[in-house]
Amino acid sequence: MATAIIFGATGGIGSALARQVAGEGRYRLVLSGRRAALSGLAQSLGAEALSTDLGVELEVHALFELTGPCDLLIYAAGAVDPTPLREMTSGSWQQLMDANLTGAFYALKHARFNPGAQVVLLGVYPEFVQAPRFGAYAASKAGLEALAEVARKELRRDKVGVTLVRLPAVETGLWQPLGKAPKGALDPKDAAAQILDGLKDAPPVLELGR
Repeated sequence: MATAIIFGATGGIGSALARQVAGEGRYRLVLSGRRAALSGLAQSLGAEALSTDLGVELEVHALFELTGPCDLLIYAAGAVDPTPLREMTSGSWQQLMDANLTGAFYALKHARFNPGAQVVLLGVYPEFVQAPRFGAYAASKAGLEALAEVARKELRRDKVGVTLVRLPAVETGLWQPLGKAPKGALDPKDAAAQILDGLKDAPPVLELGR
């Protein structure tokens, strides 16, 4: 059976993706996410739960040692901290970078892939987040987009595809620090369905909402 690994599986989009992937019934499903919710989600889906600190390379490496080669790797982990640049602490900056960018780097570095495997990285439309108080978030997502482009070229020789998904606003917990998601935000279930449907052609970039 093919293996699918989802980082950020307890988030709004991550959990929706986990449910849809589990529903397909063709993957051994491995989930990584927030410790408090991970076990219950994995149990409900018949999946394996491997809690991982994405800012610790050894933990990410250990996850892939346990799972073995994978066929689908989805990086849906993410964090936001709407703090002006001149007020943000180095600790808050690092925590956000770990979730949005560094963890993805560690995953790409240590993952083992079967031929024909696919990597999915959840990004954003840059113009949507280049706004006051979103400097760290915008920088991390810009870095993720560049990382995806390089990984795509490097992994091509191993017959591994890399898709960057540019997301519009999606109604998830990431909006809580700002009060609520903007009007017209995409439902996580709809976003997950569009992502998985769009992957059938293995595009380098998948743009939702356009």
